[in-house]
Amino acid sequence: MDFNTGPQLAATFPHNSSVSSLSFHTDGEHLFAATEEDSKLYMINAKTGTSDQPPFRCEREGISTVTSTHNDRCVLFTPSKGQHAVHYWSLHDNKILRKFRGHSDKIVSVSMSPTDDMFLTASKDRAVRLWNIQQAGCVGQMDLPSQAEGDPHATFDGTGMVFAITAAMAGKQGNYIHLYDAKNFTGGAFSEMKVLTKDLEAAMSRLGVKAPIDSVVWRTMSFNASGNQILVEADPGLVILLDGYEGTVQRVIESKTSNITSSCFTPDDQHVLVGTEAGTIEVYNVQGSLVKTLEGHLGPVTSLACNPKYGQIASGCTN
Repeated sequence: MDFNTGPQLAATFPHNSSVSSLSFHTDGEHLFAATEEDSKLYMINAKTGTSDQPPFRCEREGISTVTSTHNDRCVLFTPSKGQHAVHYWSLHDNKILRKFRGHSDKIVSVSMSPTDDMFLTASKDRAVRLWNIQQAGCVGQMDLPSQAEGDPHATFDGTGMVFAITAAMAGKQGNYIHLYDAKNFTGGAFSEMKVLTKDLEAAMSRLGVKAPIDSVVWRTMSFNASGNQILVEADPGLVILLDGYEGTVQRVIESKTSNITSSCFTPDDQHVLVGTEAGTIEVYNVQGSLVKTLEGHLGPVTSLACNPKYGQIASGCTN
């Protein structure tokens, strides 16, 4: 994406509550936006910049996050009203086609395979489950070992051949990242990496990041398109870039003006976008240098997503 001359604001969509989740379909044609407070899902035509129909309502279950699937009229969503399940929703006829049950606590992340109908869920019940959209029961489950703490997070890489699971080490020593072969996950992780607190602290000191190391808690994890970098979004408002093969800390990004609230890679792997509490979107190259600041939101940027096919950025706020 070229940030020397752009991007320019193309369209805005007024709504009454904050955007809790954004997801582009893989063909780039549609953007799905969830607003948790009023239980609505918007399907936006990315080419025209308009919504072709009124928002879908999901008042009984509520909606927290939305994830696009390989069907351009079907999405996965996590309910916001107490159900620890993922729902497969057909927007073509506005029907819930399947409910994926098994977790006993809140689901904290959902990741769709880019190549087939498999998807991952990670939950506060300390389990990661692998599912197939075509069947209700999970096809695999991985429970956190006793030496791991906190919530797990799981994500596929850009090829769909590998997925990663992360969790905090006991005693705030750091974080585990285990890599699995998506076709042979029962054989265990083929790579077990550790991001030690002392190594992260050294990188933060070297880069002039002043956040207290004891307060760093990972909250999301994602690969770039080529799989050679991992982006970790962490409290208290940090973005950590890791080597995708070795887990070494490459960069730590901290906004100089406001806390970071959301983040994502650009599809060309050249930049990282971070949304802030101040309502700006800061654009960093993968070397960690700020190259541009985008303005327009009046409140915190709650969600960010990049179109995988076209040079578009979607950002959500409360306005």
